[in-house]
Amino acid sequence: MHLSNRARFTRLAYLLVVGLLLSVAAAQTHLNIAMPGSTGAPADPQRASDMGAYTVAEMIADTLVLYADNEYVPALAESWSTSEDGKQHTFNLRPGVTFHNGEPLTAEAVVFNFERIMNPEDPLHAAGQLTAVTNLEALDELTFRITLDAVDPDFILKLTNVWMVAPGSVGGDTAPVGSGPFKITRYLPDQQIDLVRVDDYWGGTPVFETATIRNIPEPGTLVLELEAGAVDLITFAPNSHVHRLEAAGFRPMLFGSVNTAVLAINNATVTDTDLRRAICYAIDRDVLLNNVYAGMGRPQTTLALPEGWAYNPDVPGFHYDPERANEILDAAGYIDTDGDGIREKDGVPLNLDFQARGDGEWLLATQVMQQFLGDVGIGTTITASDRDTYYANIRTGAYDLGWWLSNAQPEPPIVEYVFHSEDYWNVVQFHRPEVDELVTLGRSTPDQEVRAEGYRELQQIFFDEAIQCQQFWVQQAHVVSPELRGVETTSRGALLYPHLWHFE
Repeated sequence: MHLSNRARFTRLAYLLVVGLLLSVAAAQTHLNIAMPGSTGAPADPQRASDMGAYTVAEMIADTLVLYADNEYVPALAESWSTSEDGKQHTFNLRPGVTFHNGEPLTAEAVVFNFERIMNPEDPLHAAGQLTAVTNLEALDELTFRITLDAVDPDFILKLTNVWMVAPGSVGGDTAPVGSGPFKITRYLPDQQIDLVRVDDYWGGTPVFETATIRNIPEPGTLVLELEAGAVDLITFAPNSHVHRLEAAGFRPMLFGSVNTAVLAINNATVTDTDLRRAICYAIDRDVLLNNVYAGMGRPQTTLALPEGWAYNPDVPGFHYDPERANEILDAAGYIDTDGDGIREKDGVPLNLDFQARGDGEWLLATQVMQQFLGDVGIGTTITASDRDTYYANIRTGAYDLGWWLSNAQPEPPIVEYVFHSEDYWNVVQFHRPEVDELVTLGRSTPDQEVRAEGYRELQQIFFDEAIQCQQFWVQQAHVVSPELRGVETTSRGALLYPHLWHFE
């Protein structure tokens, strides 16, 4: 167990007395990590679907390419090139790499991995990033080529979520194995994952010999275990504790490039544009940001970052204006006829299904928004569920309203990846050909100005139709013990280079 500074001093003094200094050295070879929520990372890295699971995947497997400090970094691919027409990407694989079961990394193995992910009968999470792929070729033992049906200027970035596993390990009773710096020795679903280092890892022998990753559903307990020295790193620390932990000597690792917090609206069930507009005017984003997320973020009015090349300054966005919300609802025929505080239309009370994750800030944010909506006569019923059920309900449209945080890629500087009607994460259930065309345009040309023009039009449509209610660009944090070093985070929150993590 890794100890806090005070506990470590007490422990060390005791060990000096009893002559057990070697025990201290041994303790430094184990790392304890805790992640929030009741749903843990899958043992299969290709089934990872959130930032916590991506971190676990990074510990046990590798991608072809990494993206760190705003640049691409070789991983399993030593180098790569793109054809003049932008539709073919050729990768030169790192020689001498083996998976944990002894199989070598080859171009054929890479082909197998892409085909497994894209299997139409069982598409895995990264399949949504690979929709443009039309052909996969193993040119020789270590050369692999991908052909796309159209130019995708951000395609290499998408490969940072595609982990490789040993083909021979797929289909058995145990999870597929990767080529990462650690391998799983014990897996307790949604509870704990125990890891041991791979001494001959291609990137160098990891510093830590073993690691344990635990799920802690209660956010307060997550923080307490860090303060007590029971864990060395907590991911997605509750925003309300981050500043206090920093003052106590712990080290927050802030991230959130294009991370957005929105009130998602199911456009297939909440079909009235006036009602959607009223909903957006009814929410006070400043209260949400400052009281639920400790001010860690900044207001968001459109889909694009204000300083980004895709931003449309002509889109005003929604702001807190309950009077305007009431005016819109009155004009649209939503009237409280019986004085119970909830409006009706055509004799039917206005009551929307408000889905929520039943933990921490997600649930609190939902409760705060319910109060604001109630203030203008919009009734809601909160349905709280575990993480996986919640995500499934929002993704498939089994909801009316839902608090939604998206950890988007840093490029393009606009949250657009969920709005194509065929996208896996089209949570707003909005299906219009012109929106699909604009999203496709932004993904299919290297000309940044052409892309920006399409994205600016997309922002205008989202405002005019009130497709969802943007609230703020949210900043989040992992927090590590003062002695833990070498940990780096992507702009989305996945942790990198686990073989380099160490205690100072």
